[in-house]
Amino acid sequence: MAFTPLESGSRGEAVREQLLAAITRGEFRPGDKLPSENELVAQFGVSRVSVREALRALQALGIIEIHHGRGSFVTRGPGKQYLEPFSSWLQVHRDEIIDLTKVRGALDELAAAEAAASGDVAAVAEVADLHERFAAAVGGAPAIEELVRLDVAFHNAIAVASGSSLLPGLLKELNTLFTDSRRAAFALPGRAERSAEEHGRIVAAIQTGDPDAARRAAAEHLMSTRTTFTDPAFMKELAEVSEKSDGGASTDGTDG
Repeated sequence: MAFTPLESGSRGEAVREQLLAAITRGEFRPGDKLPSENELVAQFGVSRVSVREALRALQALGIIEIHHGRGSFVTRGPGKQYLEPFSSWLQVHRDEIIDLTKVRGALDELAAAEAAASGDVAAVAEVADLHERFAAAVGGAPAIEELVRLDVAFHNAIAVASGSSLLPGLLKELNTLFTDSRRAAFALPGRAERSAEEHGRIVAAIQTGDPDAARRAAAEHLMSTRTTFTDPAFMKELAEVSEKSDGGASTDGTDG
């Protein structure tokens, strides 16, 4: 595995990001051993301190385990850190999430339609720019937190482009309730790519000034999102993640 040498100003955080990106792309899978510290120092062109800082950060996220004398091993893909705590929470709150998506969907549809009708060139350009940044991030194997941030910004920008004095505040408040569900959804293979495609259809309708098409595109996107949380395959994966998490410790309180 070849990594990009870092400039003098980049240290542990940059090393961590490149390692995380490689794991996200599947170049290192659960059970794989990462290159040794010496190899990482040589490839990145940084100090051993920076490499160790990066490895400790990945260990803190639960993505790798460090075994002194043996090396560092990938334990799970980055998305699993979000699926594990979300799995048990969703079992209790799934109906609430589905109801909230219906409310958010109605507001998002209205915002998209109003944005298409508003004719606010600068605001629509901001929506398009955020869509492009989200799509570029999806193609670059980003951290899930970055996807969540860009997704929220995209939807909030549509509310602003609507010209309404109420929609931006209402949708911003609603979006804060979806942070955990967004993290879990983007951890699933293909969900971020589907969102990017659906965002593109919303943007196209807004840019052409077609309120009806914008409303339909927003409705289809929210229906797709809502379906994620009712999809049997998704629920099965959550159950499997939950079982593995629960099975990590033995009944007598010692490590299993």
